[in-house]
Amino acid sequence: MIFPKTGPKEVYRTACYDTLALQLATHVPYRQAEEIINHLRWQDDEDKVRSRTLAGAVVREGAAIINYINGRAQQILTQNHFDPQTGEPKADHPLANIERSEIPSIPAAKVGKVIAEYNAGREKERQIDANQITELFEDPSKCVNVSVDDVGVTEQKASGRSKNSPPKESKHYVRNTVIHIQQGVGKYILDGLGIRKTLLILTAFLLHNDLHDKMIVFFTDGADDIRNAIKETYGWTSFRIILDWYHLTKKCKERLSMALKGREIRNEVLKTLFSLLWLGKIDATVEYLKHLDADKVRNASEIKKLIVYLEKNRGYIPCYALRKKLGLRVSSNLGEKANDLVVAQRQKHNGMSWSRPGSSGLANVRALFLNKEDESWITRKELNFKLVPSPTPKTCSRPLPEKKCACY
Repeated sequence: MIFPKTGPKEVYRTACYDTLALQLATHVPYRQAEEIINHLRWQDDEDKVRSRTLAGAVVREGAAIINYINGRAQQILTQNHFDPQTGEPKADHPLANIERSEIPSIPAAKVGKVIAEYNAGREKERQIDANQITELFEDPSKCVNVSVDDVGVTEQKASGRSKNSPPKESKHYVRNTVIHIQQGVGKYILDGLGIRKTLLILTAFLLHNDLHDKMIVFFTDGADDIRNAIKETYGWTSFRIILDWYHLTKKCKERLSMALKGREIRNEVLKTLFSLLWLGKIDATVEYLKHLDADKVRNASEIKKLIVYLEKNRGYIPCYALRKKLGLRVSSNLGEKANDLVVAQRQKHNGMSWSRPGSSGLANVRALFLNKEDESWITRKELNFKLVPSPTPKTCSRPLPEKKCACY
């Protein structure tokens, strides 16, 4: 077969057309992409590209991408003697019998020196308590940072977008799992429907990139389903789960907004709360919340809920201040940005709703371009499935004048 099969009234798709159409569709609505493509192609009305045809092409391409990735992942897992269903090493695999007591970490002497530098000149309440630091701090060169999150978009009615279709009984969501992988200057983004299926792809990616022997540091928003899936999938290797600083502070703001009398009181309490949590002082934080002035509290049950939340996540709340000082990540901001680029930016505008194939297909196509895999896929229908170097920041090539230019 010389030419690939096309749909009804669908133009023959060259590599240049595919690149233009697929990339446009991930940035602007289909109707707007239709207008831009038809303006550039300058065709008669009967030969113009239609938005529905373009949407169908994107969905098919996205489905082909995820099918390829799933097949590639199964192949990699099988070749490396991993169970393709569970993602765990088989009994005869060396990794299945390795003790995981040793974690590649920064030497204690260096950590102690950094603590002393941080505490110098600070009040005792603002200092890191070295006696309470029992956690190990991973060596950045021997670990992989992984941000995992689910992004929900409004699900389309089963009857589609027809005007006379009955309203939905309740709002449902299509949930895409987006995983951002970072190791050194390399990065990669995975997208899938379902946390456990996407974690299987992550395992295959780690094996394919020779990262399976490194410690995995997961950054999450604290959702139980994500945390449990990680624990069940990665019992064969060294890993750590860290509660993202942004989501921790967000939860505190939400609970205290409902618990306290007014914004000024809330902000005053938050200032103290954040200073304690930044140092990883959970006990001190809980005591502070328990002894809040009753005159400031409107709903004591919300205070209790926040305390339960902190106790539940105690093992995942590190000393953020010390991690920051050691040059380690404290947040899943890279993962949040990946969520925005892959799903939210294009699919979460007012009034939008999506089918599962439509949402997933568009997200997979967007990830294709973010991973710099578009040329390989469009021309050969293959993916390198390798870490991509982060772009080097642009610098000004002109000599530095007396007054700094805008690049500095």
